[in-house]
Amino acid sequence: MNTFPPDVMMKTISYYYLVNYCPPSHVGDLVVAAQGLRASLAEAAGMEVPAYFEAALPEVCWRIVAFHQASREPDPEVVQALVEVGSKADSSEAGAQKFQAAMADIAANPGRAKPDNRLHRHKGCRFCAAPCRYGYFSLVSEPVFKRLLGMLESENEKPAQSRDPVNVLWTYTMTHLWSVLGIREGFIRADHLGNLSYCLLMLATAKSRFALPEKQLKAFQTMNRDMIRGWRPVQIDLMGAAEGS
Repeated sequence: MNTFPPDVMMKTISYYYLVNYCPPSHVGDLVVAAQGLRASLAEAAGMEVPAYFEAALPEVCWRIVAFHQASREPDPEVVQALVEVGSKADSSEAGAQKFQAAMADIAANPGRAKPDNRLHRHKGCRFCAAPCRYGYFSLVSEPVFKRLLGMLESENEKPAQSRDPVNVLWTYTMTHLWSVLGIREGFIRADHLGNLSYCLLMLATAKSRFALPEKQLKAFQTMNRDMIRGWRPVQIDLMGAAEGS
């Protein structure tokens, strides 16, 4: 297995998570939007784009499986199976569907899926509605939480009846996804957007060493799930993303 510079590898892993969160019918649009990102990663490795992603994929998959199994020695058969579907993940709608199904299976591994094994279980991960499908991306994509704190502070200054912290967090998350992709475009399902937003909030509070009260976390998750259920494609289009669910 080739070993690439850590910053290049982290950005490559982030790219595959963008594929994982993308509506399969829009994976071709994502690849077009990611041309600059893909070229910059290959250039940093001194390789052509197709050769780089073929060479980097085994390490990407090894790291993803290692995280979800919470092991330094991930199951090689699981890693290889992910490599096989990962090689076609962004080539077609069917390829994206198979890759996303494999990623969902890996995320269900008890190494991280069990509430007691989650990254920030004492900060609110136990209230997450989904297995840990977002924790690794929240780490490797290096979100800038100073921006989020500023946005929340501004929202707090509004009258109580007009505050919408969930919308603020979703907007922050979309902005973060744009920064990962390198352009102001996004392709993510509404359920992934909502759950990823909650995960980023957990990481932000963990880094700040501030735990939100349980009552607030539960209320936020209720609002978050309501927003996921009520989201419509036209609203996501206005934010620059492609499709909701």
